[in-house]
Amino acid sequence: MDTLEYEFEGEVWLWSGKRTDWWFITMPQDMSDHAQHFTKHVQRGFKSLKVNARIGGSEWQTSMFPSKERKSYLLPVKKAIRDAEGVKVGKPQKVKVTVLGL
Repeated sequence: MDTLEYEFEGEVWLWSGKRTDWWFITMPQDMSDHAQHFTKHVQRGFKSLKVNARIGGSEWQTSMFPSKERKSYLLPVKKAIRDAEGVKVGKPQKVKVTVLGL
């Protein structure tokens, strides 16, 4: 397998921590199950996956983390991307994710 790419639309949601807020998009569960099955050899700490993500014309590298509560991978969306693409909490967002290191 040379590349593993996923395209999906998910609602942007906010997790508030003690020091900062994190913005996430949850990968659909069927895609998360597929990714977890085919990436066991490249999973990092906490079973995270290093990915290249794209929203609109903005692209960045990050790690997606599995969530036991949501039974899916979570894609964090950093401020520079949110600002550049007009990303808002509660609004659906189209995402393309490519798993790195395969």
